[in-house]
Amino acid sequence: MAEMSDTDLQLEFVFEGDFILRGVINRIHAPLIVEEIKFRLPLKGRTALIRGEMKITLGISKGNSKPTHDVKKGDIAYQPLGDSLDIYLSDQRTFSQVNVIGRIVSDDAELDALTQVRRGSLVTIRMKEE
Repeated sequence: MAEMSDTDLQLEFVFEGDFILRGVINRIHAPLIVEEIKFRLPLKGRTALIRGEMKITLGISKGNSKPTHDVKKGDIAYQPLGDSLDIYLSDQRTFSQVNVIGRIVSDDAELDALTQVRRGSLVTIRMKEE
């Protein structure tokens, strides 16, 4: 794994059933969005697996910073249209613009296991425990 910088924020996504994914978001990609997420941690939300992306509703209501339609497997992105944090399970072109702010650092098998998470399940996003 790449070395962490001062602008990296290490997160854990804890799904019902104690399934945990680890990820890193970086302030450089979208400072206002990342700072708002950090300020509100731990965040609780509901999940929805739609078209190869796990959506987690946030309720932070931020706009676009560095918008794109192109995402890669493992990307973590904020989607202003749905006010959600999205984890992508495959490389794809999104319907609406998103702000890629980080990546999942758990292995691919753990990332692929997201397809087993039930729609509407509770997820807690928290700072990674040392």
